[in-house]
Amino acid sequence: MRPTIRNEIRMEEEKRANTLFISLFFITVILYDVYRFILSPLIDPHTDMILLNDTSSMVHLILIYLLEISLIPISRWYSNKQLPYVTKYLFFIVFMVSSLMTEIFRYVGTSDVYASGSPVELFFILFSPLFVNKKFYLIVVGGLLSKYAIMGALTMSPIVVLPILLLLLFSVITFIILNRFQSYLDTIVESYERAGHNEKLAVIGRIATGITHEIKNPLTSLKGFVQLQDLEKTYNPKYSRIMLQELERLTIIVNDLIVIGKPQSIQLKPVVLKDCLEYVVNLLEQEAERKQVTIYTSYPDERLKIMGEDVRLKQVFLNIVKNAIEAMPHGGEIRVRLVKEKEWTIIQIMDRGVGIPKEAIPQLNQAFYSTKENGTGLGLMVSYKIVEDYDGKIDVQSEVNQGTTFSISFPTIMHSSADTTVTLSSNQGKYFMK
Repeated sequence: MRPTIRNEIRMEEEKRANTLFISLFFITVILYDVYRFILSPLIDPHTDMILLNDTSSMVHLILIYLLEISLIPISRWYSNKQLPYVTKYLFFIVFMVSSLMTEIFRYVGTSDVYASGSPVELFFILFSPLFVNKKFYLIVVGGLLSKYAIMGALTMSPIVVLPILLLLLFSVITFIILNRFQSYLDTIVESYERAGHNEKLAVIGRIATGITHEIKNPLTSLKGFVQLQDLEKTYNPKYSRIMLQELERLTIIVNDLIVIGKPQSIQLKPVVLKDCLEYVVNLLEQEAERKQVTIYTSYPDERLKIMGEDVRLKQVFLNIVKNAIEAMPHGGEIRVRLVKEKEWTIIQIMDRGVGIPKEAIPQLNQAFYSTKENGTGLGLMVSYKIVEDYDGKIDVQSEVNQGTTFSISFPTIMHSSADTTVTLSSNQGKYFMK
Protein backbone atom coordinates (compact mmCIF):
# COMPACT_ATOMS: atom_id res chain seq x y z
CA MET A 1 0.00 0.00 0.00
CA ARG A 2 1.44 3.39 -0.96
CA PRO A 3 2.38 5.71 1.96
CA THR A 4 -0.13 8.35 0.83
CA ILE A 5 -2.99 5.84 0.82
CA ARG A 6 -1.88 4.48 4.19
CA ASN A 7 -1.78 8.00 5.62
CA GLU A 8 -5.26 8.74 4.27
CA ILE A 9 -6.60 5.58 5.91
CA ARG A 10 -4.94 6.48 9.21
CA MET A 11 -6.32 10.01 8.96
CA GLU A 12 -9.88 8.73 8.52
CA GLU A 13 -9.46 6.23 11.36
CA GLU A 14 -8.11 9.00 13.60
CA LYS A 15 -11.18 11.14 12.86
CA ARG A 16 -13.52 8.27 13.73
CA ALA A 17 -11.56 7.57 16.91
CA ASN A 18 -11.79 11.26 17.86
CA THR A 19 -15.57 11.23 17.56
CA LEU A 20 -15.85 8.21 19.86
CA PHE A 21 -13.18 9.59 22.20
CA ILE A 22 -14.87 12.98 22.66
CA SER A 23 -18.30 11.40 23.21
CA LEU A 24 -17.00 8.96 25.84
CA PHE A 25 -14.93 11.70 27.51
CA PHE A 26 -17.94 13.94 28.13
CA ILE A 27 -20.13 11.02 29.18
CA THR A 28 -17.53 9.95 31.75
CA VAL A 29 -16.98 13.49 33.04
CA ILE A 30 -20.70 14.30 33.35
CA LEU A 31 -21.59 10.99 35.05
CA TYR A 32 -18.72 11.38 37.52
CA ASP A 33 -19.72 14.95 38.41
CA VAL A 34 -23.37 13.97 38.75
CA TYR A 35 -22.34 11.23 41.16
CA ARG A 36 -20.01 13.27 43.37
CA PHE A 37 -22.03 16.49 43.44
CA ILE A 38 -25.61 15.19 43.40
CA LEU A 39 -25.95 11.47 44.08
CA SER A 40 -23.22 11.14 46.71
CA PRO A 41 -24.70 13.79 49.05
CA LEU A 42 -28.10 12.14 48.70
CA ILE A 43 -26.70 8.69 49.49
CA ASP A 44 -24.50 9.90 52.36
CA PRO A 45 -26.03 12.82 54.32
CA HIS A 46 -22.64 13.54 55.94
CA THR A 47 -21.18 14.50 52.53
CA ASP A 48 -20.92 18.27 52.05
CA MET A 49 -22.98 19.83 49.27
CA ILE A 50 -19.92 21.48 47.75
CA LEU A 51 -21.68 23.22 44.85
CA LEU A 52 -24.44 24.61 47.08
CA ASN A 53 -22.15 25.68 49.92
CA ASP A 54 -19.28 27.10 47.90
CA THR A 55 -20.02 29.55 45.08
CA SER A 56 -16.37 29.65 43.99
CA SER A 57 -16.40 25.87 43.50
CA MET A 58 -19.48 26.13 41.33
CA VAL A 59 -17.92 28.91 39.23
CA HIS A 60 -14.71 26.90 38.96
CA LEU A 61 -16.60 23.83 37.76
CA ILE A 62 -18.56 25.83 35.19
CA LEU A 63 -15.35 27.39 33.84
CA ILE A 64 -13.78 23.95 33.44
CA TYR A 65 -16.85 22.71 31.54
CA LEU A 66 -16.79 25.75 29.27
CA LEU A 67 -13.11 25.19 28.59
CA GLU A 68 -13.66 21.53 27.75
CA ILE A 69 -16.66 22.27 25.51
CA SER A 70 -14.63 24.91 23.66
CA LEU A 71 -12.28 22.11 22.61
CA ILE A 72 -14.96 20.61 20.32
CA PRO A 73 -14.88 23.38 17.62
CA ILE A 74 -11.08 23.57 18.02
CA SER A 75 -10.87 19.83 17.35
CA ARG A 76 -13.05 20.17 14.25
CA TRP A 77 -10.81 22.96 13.01
CA TYR A 78 -7.75 20.75 13.39
CA SER A 79 -9.56 17.90 11.62
CA ASN A 80 -10.36 20.19 8.69
CA LYS A 81 -6.65 21.08 8.59
CA GLN A 82 -5.88 17.36 8.34
CA LEU A 83 -4.45 17.36 11.89
CA PRO A 84 -7.01 15.20 13.75
CA TYR A 85 -4.34 13.61 15.94
CA VAL A 86 -4.01 16.91 17.87
CA THR A 87 -7.46 16.39 19.45
CA LYS A 88 -6.49 13.67 21.94
CA TYR A 89 -3.53 15.71 23.19
CA LEU A 90 -5.67 18.83 23.59
CA PHE A 91 -8.24 17.05 25.75
CA PHE A 92 -5.63 15.32 27.86
CA ILE A 93 -3.58 18.48 28.47
CA VAL A 94 -6.65 20.55 29.37
CA PHE A 95 -7.90 17.83 31.71
CA MET A 96 -4.52 17.42 33.40
CA VAL A 97 -3.96 21.15 33.91
CA SER A 98 -7.48 21.76 35.23
CA SER A 99 -7.35 18.67 37.46
CA LEU A 100 -3.95 19.56 38.90
CA MET A 101 -4.92 23.20 39.52
CA THR A 102 -8.20 22.10 41.17
CA GLU A 103 -6.43 19.70 43.53
CA ILE A 104 -3.72 22.23 44.40
CA PHE A 105 -6.41 24.80 45.15
CA ARG A 106 -8.38 22.21 47.18
CA TYR A 107 -5.65 20.63 49.30
CA VAL A 108 -2.40 22.62 49.39
CA GLY A 109 -2.28 24.91 52.44
CA THR A 110 -5.24 23.17 54.12
CA SER A 111 -5.58 20.50 56.78
CA ASP A 112 -7.76 18.31 54.55
CA VAL A 113 -6.54 14.79 53.91
CA TYR A 114 -5.56 14.37 50.27
CA ALA A 115 -8.06 12.11 48.50
CA SER A 116 -8.20 11.90 44.76
CA GLY A 117 -8.81 9.54 41.91
CA SER A 118 -11.18 9.96 39.03
CA PRO A 119 -12.76 7.59 36.51
CA VAL A 120 -11.77 10.15 33.85
CA GLU A 121 -8.13 9.26 34.54
CA LEU A 122 -8.91 5.59 34.00
CA PHE A 123 -10.78 6.57 30.84
CA PHE A 124 -7.62 8.15 29.39
CA ILE A 125 -5.53 5.09 30.20
CA LEU A 126 -8.02 2.42 29.13
CA PHE A 127 -8.98 4.19 25.89
CA SER A 128 -5.46 5.17 24.80
CA PRO A 129 -5.24 1.97 22.63
CA LEU A 130 -8.16 3.40 20.65
CA PHE A 131 -5.62 5.52 18.74
CA VAL A 132 -3.03 2.71 18.39
CA ASN A 133 -0.37 5.29 19.28
CA LYS A 134 2.37 4.41 21.78
CA LYS A 135 3.46 8.03 22.05
CA PHE A 136 0.01 9.09 23.28
CA TYR A 137 -0.09 6.09 25.63
CA LEU A 138 3.26 7.03 27.19
CA ILE A 139 2.22 10.69 27.57
CA VAL A 140 -1.04 9.67 29.32
CA VAL A 141 0.64 7.25 31.72
CA GLY A 142 3.56 9.59 32.38
CA GLY A 143 1.28 12.60 32.84
CA LEU A 144 -1.02 10.89 35.35
CA LEU A 145 1.84 9.42 37.38
CA SER A 146 3.54 12.83 37.42
CA LYS A 147 0.36 14.47 38.73
CA TYR A 148 0.18 12.12 41.71
CA ALA A 149 3.90 12.48 42.34
CA ILE A 150 3.54 16.29 42.39
CA MET A 151 0.51 16.19 44.68
CA GLY A 152 2.28 13.70 46.98
CA ALA A 153 5.24 16.04 47.27
CA LEU A 154 3.06 19.12 47.88
CA THR A 155 0.75 17.50 50.44
CA MET A 156 3.37 15.16 51.98
CA SER A 157 0.73 12.43 51.81
CA PRO A 158 1.64 8.74 51.40
CA ILE A 159 -1.90 8.07 50.13
CA VAL A 160 -0.75 8.83 46.55
CA VAL A 161 1.04 5.48 46.51
CA LEU A 162 -2.24 3.60 46.08
CA PRO A 163 -3.48 5.47 42.97
CA ILE A 164 0.02 5.28 41.50
CA LEU A 165 0.05 1.48 41.94
CA LEU A 166 -3.45 1.21 40.45
CA LEU A 167 -2.45 3.37 37.49
CA LEU A 168 0.61 1.20 36.89
CA LEU A 169 -1.54 -1.92 36.98
CA PHE A 170 -4.05 -0.54 34.49
CA SER A 171 -1.27 0.83 32.29
CA VAL A 172 0.27 -2.66 32.01
CA ILE A 173 -3.10 -4.07 30.93
CA THR A 174 -3.53 -1.22 28.45
CA PHE A 175 -0.03 -1.76 27.07
CA ILE A 176 -0.84 -5.40 26.34
CA ILE A 177 -4.08 -4.37 24.58
CA LEU A 178 -2.22 -1.71 22.61
CA ASN A 179 0.35 -4.22 21.36
CA ARG A 180 -2.40 -6.61 20.31
CA PHE A 181 -4.12 -3.79 18.39
CA GLN A 182 -0.90 -2.91 16.63
CA SER A 183 -0.22 -6.52 15.67
CA TYR A 184 -3.76 -6.84 14.35
CA LEU A 185 -3.45 -3.64 12.29
CA ASP A 186 -0.05 -4.66 10.93
CA THR A 187 -1.60 -7.93 9.77
CA ILE A 188 -4.42 -6.04 8.04
CA VAL A 189 -1.96 -3.65 6.35
CA GLU A 190 0.14 -6.59 5.10
CA SER A 191 -3.00 -8.24 3.74
CA TYR A 192 -3.95 -5.04 1.91
CA GLU A 193 -0.45 -4.75 0.47
CA ARG A 194 -0.51 -8.34 -0.75
CA ALA A 195 -3.98 -7.86 -2.21
CA GLY A 196 -2.82 -4.63 -3.90
CA HIS A 197 0.19 -6.41 -5.39
CA ASN A 198 -1.97 -9.25 -6.70
CA GLU A 199 -4.44 -6.74 -8.13
CA LYS A 200 -1.63 -4.95 -9.95
CA LEU A 201 -0.50 -8.24 -11.48
CA ALA A 202 -4.07 -8.98 -12.53
CA VAL A 203 -4.44 -5.53 -14.12
CA ILE A 204 -1.15 -5.97 -15.98
CA GLY A 205 -2.45 -9.28 -17.33
CA ARG A 206 -5.71 -7.70 -18.44
CA ILE A 207 -3.88 -4.81 -20.07
CA ALA A 208 -1.67 -7.25 -21.94
CA THR A 209 -4.77 -9.12 -23.12
CA GLY A 210 -6.38 -5.84 -24.13
CA ILE A 211 -3.35 -4.70 -26.11
CA THR A 212 -3.32 -8.04 -27.92
CA HIS A 213 -7.00 -7.58 -28.77
CA GLU A 214 -6.56 -4.03 -30.02
CA ILE A 215 -3.60 -4.75 -32.31
CA LYS A 216 -5.02 -8.05 -33.57
CA ASN A 217 -7.47 -6.40 -35.98
CA PRO A 218 -4.94 -4.34 -37.97
CA LEU A 219 -2.45 -7.22 -37.91
CA THR A 220 -5.10 -9.52 -39.34
CA SER A 221 -5.79 -7.00 -42.11
CA LEU A 222 -2.08 -6.67 -42.89
CA LYS A 223 -1.71 -10.43 -43.05
CA GLY A 224 -4.71 -10.75 -45.37
CA PHE A 225 -3.49 -8.11 -47.82
CA VAL A 226 0.02 -9.56 -47.84
CA GLN A 227 -1.46 -12.96 -48.71
CA LEU A 228 -3.62 -11.40 -51.46
CA GLN A 229 -0.60 -9.74 -53.05
CA ASP A 230 1.31 -13.00 -52.78
CA LEU A 231 -1.52 -14.88 -54.53
CA GLU A 232 -1.90 -12.26 -57.26
CA LYS A 233 1.89 -12.14 -57.80
CA THR A 234 1.66 -8.44 -58.52
CA TYR A 235 1.91 -5.11 -56.75
CA ASN A 236 -1.45 -3.54 -55.96
CA PRO A 237 -1.29 0.15 -54.93
CA LYS A 238 -4.71 -0.13 -53.30
CA TYR A 239 -3.53 -2.92 -51.01
CA SER A 240 -0.35 -1.05 -50.16
CA ARG A 241 -2.27 2.10 -49.28
CA ILE A 242 -4.57 0.17 -46.93
CA MET A 243 -1.59 -1.62 -45.38
CA LEU A 244 0.13 1.69 -44.65
CA GLN A 245 -3.06 3.01 -43.10
CA GLU A 246 -3.31 -0.09 -40.92
CA LEU A 247 0.28 0.37 -39.78
CA GLU A 248 -0.56 3.94 -38.89
CA ARG A 249 -3.59 2.71 -36.98
CA LEU A 250 -1.38 0.34 -35.02
CA THR A 251 0.71 3.31 -33.94
CA ILE A 252 -2.40 5.24 -32.94
CA ILE A 253 -3.72 2.29 -30.91
CA VAL A 254 -0.50 2.09 -28.93
CA ASN A 255 -0.59 5.85 -28.36
CA ASP A 256 -4.24 5.64 -27.24
CA LEU A 257 -3.33 3.10 -24.59
CA ILE A 258 -0.71 5.54 -23.31
CA VAL A 259 -3.13 8.48 -23.48
CA ILE A 260 -5.58 6.63 -21.21
CA GLY A 261 -3.17 7.19 -18.36
CA LYS A 262 -1.34 10.28 -19.65
CA PRO A 263 -3.31 12.82 -21.72
CA GLN A 264 -1.44 14.39 -24.63
CA SER A 265 -2.06 17.09 -27.22
CA ILE A 266 -4.36 16.16 -30.12
CA GLN A 267 -4.24 17.70 -33.60
CA LEU A 268 -7.79 18.30 -34.80
CA LYS A 269 -8.39 18.85 -38.51
CA PRO A 270 -11.50 18.87 -40.69
CA VAL A 271 -12.38 15.25 -41.47
CA VAL A 272 -14.91 14.04 -44.06
CA LEU A 273 -16.95 11.43 -42.21
CA LYS A 274 -18.16 9.68 -45.35
CA ASP A 275 -14.57 8.87 -46.31
CA CYS A 276 -13.86 7.39 -42.87
CA LEU A 277 -17.00 5.27 -42.91
CA GLU A 278 -16.40 3.99 -46.44
CA TYR A 279 -12.86 3.00 -45.47
CA VAL A 280 -14.10 1.01 -42.46
CA VAL A 281 -16.91 -0.67 -44.43
CA ASN A 282 -14.49 -1.68 -47.21
CA LEU A 283 -12.01 -2.97 -44.65
CA LEU A 284 -14.56 -5.16 -42.89
CA GLU A 285 -16.52 -6.21 -45.94
CA GLN A 286 -14.74 -9.54 -46.40
CA GLU A 287 -15.10 -10.45 -42.72
CA ALA A 288 -18.79 -9.53 -42.86
CA GLU A 289 -19.35 -11.72 -45.92
CA ARG A 290 -17.70 -14.67 -44.23
CA LYS A 291 -20.19 -14.33 -41.38
CA GLN A 292 -23.12 -13.76 -43.75
CA VAL A 293 -23.56 -10.16 -42.64
CA THR A 294 -24.59 -7.48 -45.12
CA ILE A 295 -23.61 -3.86 -44.50
CA TYR A 296 -25.90 -1.17 -45.91
CA THR A 297 -24.81 2.45 -46.00
CA SER A 298 -26.69 5.73 -46.33
CA TYR A 299 -24.83 9.03 -46.81
CA PRO A 300 -26.18 12.50 -47.63
CA ASP A 301 -25.00 14.34 -50.75
CA GLU A 302 -23.35 16.96 -48.55
CA ARG A 303 -19.78 16.14 -47.51
CA LEU A 304 -20.28 16.46 -43.77
CA LYS A 305 -17.13 17.31 -41.81
CA ILE A 306 -16.17 17.43 -38.16
CA MET A 307 -13.01 18.45 -36.30
CA GLY A 308 -11.07 15.31 -35.47
CA GLU A 309 -8.32 12.96 -36.54
CA ASP A 310 -8.88 10.68 -39.49
CA VAL A 311 -7.14 7.59 -38.10
CA ARG A 312 -8.72 7.83 -34.64
CA LEU A 313 -12.20 8.24 -36.07
CA LYS A 314 -11.66 5.18 -38.23
CA GLN A 315 -10.67 3.31 -35.08
CA VAL A 316 -13.95 4.31 -33.38
CA PHE A 317 -16.11 3.22 -36.34
CA LEU A 318 -14.07 0.06 -36.81
CA ASN A 319 -14.56 -0.99 -33.17
CA ILE A 320 -18.32 -0.44 -33.29
CA VAL A 321 -18.92 -2.01 -36.72
CA LYS A 322 -16.76 -4.99 -35.80
CA ASN A 323 -18.74 -5.43 -32.57
CA ALA A 324 -21.93 -5.31 -34.61
CA ILE A 325 -20.65 -8.09 -36.89
CA GLU A 326 -19.69 -10.22 -33.90
CA ALA A 327 -23.13 -9.62 -32.35
CA MET A 328 -24.72 -11.55 -35.24
CA PRO A 329 -23.08 -15.00 -35.27
CA HIS A 330 -25.81 -16.35 -37.58
CA GLY A 331 -25.71 -13.46 -40.03
CA GLY A 332 -27.87 -10.41 -40.47
CA GLU A 333 -27.82 -6.75 -41.45
CA ILE A 334 -25.86 -3.71 -40.37
CA ARG A 335 -27.01 -0.25 -41.39
CA VAL A 336 -24.61 2.67 -41.31
CA ARG A 337 -26.28 6.08 -41.63
CA LEU A 338 -24.80 9.55 -41.67
CA VAL A 339 -27.23 12.38 -40.93
CA LYS A 340 -27.16 16.03 -39.96
CA GLU A 341 -29.48 17.36 -37.26
CA LYS A 342 -29.15 21.09 -36.57
CA GLU A 343 -25.69 21.66 -35.07
CA TRP A 344 -24.90 17.95 -34.75
CA THR A 345 -23.57 15.42 -37.23
CA ILE A 346 -24.70 11.91 -36.27
CA ILE A 347 -23.37 8.51 -37.29
CA GLN A 348 -25.79 5.67 -36.59
CA ILE A 349 -24.57 2.07 -36.65
CA MET A 350 -27.49 -0.36 -36.27
CA ASP A 351 -27.42 -4.14 -36.05
CA ARG A 352 -29.96 -6.88 -35.45
CA GLY A 353 -27.79 -8.89 -33.12
CA VAL A 354 -27.99 -10.31 -29.62
CA GLY A 355 -28.32 -6.88 -28.02
CA ILE A 356 -26.96 -5.50 -24.76
CA PRO A 357 -28.77 -5.70 -21.40
CA LYS A 358 -29.96 -2.26 -20.29
CA GLU A 359 -28.09 -2.47 -16.98
CA ALA A 360 -24.83 -3.03 -18.89
CA ILE A 361 -25.09 0.02 -21.19
CA PRO A 362 -23.84 2.60 -18.63
CA GLN A 363 -20.71 0.48 -18.07
CA LEU A 364 -19.64 0.22 -21.72
CA ASN A 365 -17.15 3.09 -21.34
CA GLN A 366 -15.37 1.44 -18.41
CA ALA A 367 -12.01 -0.21 -18.81
CA PHE A 368 -12.04 -4.02 -19.06
CA TYR A 369 -15.84 -4.23 -19.07
CA SER A 370 -17.22 -6.35 -21.89
CA THR A 371 -20.47 -8.15 -22.63
CA LYS A 372 -18.61 -10.57 -24.90
CA GLU A 373 -17.25 -13.83 -23.53
CA ASN A 374 -13.74 -13.20 -24.85
CA GLY A 375 -13.92 -9.41 -24.90
CA THR A 376 -11.38 -7.22 -23.10
CA GLY A 377 -13.44 -4.04 -22.70
CA LEU A 378 -10.70 -1.83 -24.14
CA GLY A 379 -12.13 -1.24 -27.61
CA LEU A 380 -15.25 0.64 -26.55
CA MET A 381 -13.42 2.41 -23.73
CA VAL A 382 -10.91 3.85 -26.19
CA SER A 383 -13.75 4.73 -28.59
CA TYR A 384 -15.64 6.62 -25.88
CA LYS A 385 -12.49 8.54 -24.97
CA ILE A 386 -11.76 9.52 -28.57
CA VAL A 387 -15.32 10.76 -29.08
CA GLU A 388 -15.14 12.69 -25.81
CA ASP A 389 -11.86 14.31 -26.90
CA TYR A 390 -13.67 15.65 -29.99
CA ASP A 391 -16.55 17.09 -27.90
CA GLY A 392 -18.81 14.31 -29.15
CA LYS A 393 -21.11 11.89 -27.39
CA ILE A 394 -22.24 8.30 -27.78
CA ASP A 395 -25.80 7.15 -27.19
CA VAL A 396 -26.63 3.44 -27.09
CA GLN A 397 -30.10 2.01 -27.56
CA SER A 398 -30.41 -1.75 -27.32
CA GLU A 399 -32.82 -4.58 -26.68
CA VAL A 400 -31.76 -8.13 -25.97
CA ASN A 401 -32.20 -10.36 -29.06
CA GLN A 402 -33.52 -7.36 -31.02
CA GLY A 403 -30.38 -5.40 -31.86
CA THR A 404 -28.32 -2.36 -30.92
CA THR A 405 -28.01 1.16 -32.27
CA PHE A 406 -24.92 3.24 -31.60
CA SER A 407 -25.50 6.95 -32.27
CA ILE A 408 -22.23 8.91 -32.35
CA SER A 409 -22.77 12.67 -32.41
CA PHE A 410 -20.20 15.36 -33.18
CA PRO A 411 -20.56 19.12 -33.40
CA THR A 412 -20.94 20.01 -37.09
CA ILE A 413 -17.94 21.95 -38.39
CA MET A 414 -18.52 25.60 -39.24
CA HIS A 415 -17.70 26.58 -42.84
CA SER A 416 -15.33 29.28 -41.60
CA SER A 417 -13.24 26.60 -39.93
CA ALA A 418 -12.91 24.37 -42.97
CA ASP A 419 -9.18 24.97 -43.30
CA THR A 420 -8.42 25.35 -39.60
CA THR A 421 -6.23 23.12 -37.46
CA VAL A 422 -6.95 22.96 -33.75
CA THR A 423 -4.48 21.74 -31.14
CA LEU A 424 -6.38 20.33 -28.19
CA SER A 425 -4.46 19.95 -24.96
CA SER A 426 -6.60 17.41 -23.17
CA ASN A 427 -4.75 17.76 -19.91
CA GLN A 428 -5.35 21.51 -19.82
CA GLY A 429 -8.68 21.82 -21.61
CA LYS A 430 -7.47 24.56 -24.00
CA TYR A 431 -7.76 25.04 -27.75
CA PHE A 432 -5.25 26.78 -29.99
CA MET A 433 -6.23 27.89 -33.49
CA LYS A 434 -3.71 27.86 -36.34
